[in-house]
Amino acid sequence: ILAQVLKLSSIDLRAEAATYPSSSSDRQCAFPVPLLLIYPSPPFSFFECSSLSFPIIIMADSMAMPTGLKGKLASLEDFICMQNEELAAQRQEIEALRGDKSNIEQHYQGQLQEMKKTMVADVQRMQEEVKKHFMQQKAENSRLQQQITTLKGEKTSLQQQILGLQRRIQEIEEHIGTD
Repeated sequence: ILAQVLKLSSIDLRAEAATYPSSSSDRQCAFPVPLLLIYPSPPFSFFECSSLSFPIIIMADSMAMPTGLKGKLASLEDFICMQNEELAAQRQEIEALRGDKSNIEQHYQGQLQEMKKTMVADVQRMQEEVKKHFMQQKAENSRLQQQITTLKGEKTSLQQQILGLQRRIQEIEEHIGTD
């Protein structure tokens, strides 16, 4: 851009200088940050550089842009000052974005920790419930096994009583049959 500005100054361009306080030093910049007005001979033309965040508008006027070395150095200093202001603004934006990123990360880390605590508590509660149900089921299984053993014993006893009664019936039938 600087080369283009210097090249444009060699074809009888004029610049309107406006003073704006510099945020980075006590020095004042000759060009505003958002807009640089350069005045060529008529007709008017417009030029916008895609690498800058502000347009450069070229118009005609009677004020001459400095053609001497000191004038060009002053123009370069003003341009550098303007670029430094833009850089400072971009750095502030970067710092603001970093701060936002940090805040968002902290927010989500907090949410993650809260979710971990909740999930750990839920998992522990479920493990305790499973353990309690397991113990209840084990006790129920033991009780049923004992009942099965008791019933088997009673069945065996009843089968023995039935056999004993069948023998007695047979003996009585034999005894009745002989009388």
